[in-house]
Amino acid sequence: MDNNEKELVFNYADAPKNWFNCFNVACTKAEECMHFLTGRNLPDGMTFGNAIYPKAYQDGTCEHFKQVRVIRGAYGLNGMLHEMTRRDEVQLRDQIKAYLGGNGTYYKYNNGVKLLTPEQQEWILRLIRQHGYTSEKEFDGYRYQYDFNE
Repeated sequence: MDNNEKELVFNYADAPKNWFNCFNVACTKAEECMHFLTGRNLPDGMTFGNAIYPKAYQDGTCEHFKQVRVIRGAYGLNGMLHEMTRRDEVQLRDQIKAYLGGNGTYYKYNNGVKLLTPEQQEWILRLIRQHGYTSEKEFDGYRYQYDFNE
């Protein structure tokens, strides 16, 4: 864990709007679960929302358990794409847009509104290598964040 990761402060606002909170203190994995972490950090004044019910915890396991994970998220593809031929840049950008879910989602990842997970980063870098670009590529920026991806 490096210094940037240690300085990361949990912010409930980073959770997706449809995120489910958990309040089951009897769960043996509660302290390791993202759902419990959000439930424990509700903003003042929040009195209702999505919840995981206690019955989800059966026989020592919970079907909704999500391991707390801090990731080094990436954003911005302009730098690496501009290093390519125009033809490759257009083709790769289209493939990346399709992978990420379309123009709107691509825009959010490119501008840092959303961060690419390590798995998404690797998929994009692998695609670029498959097109013959073997030099080390970097995204435009990186930030540490809690991983809410399911």
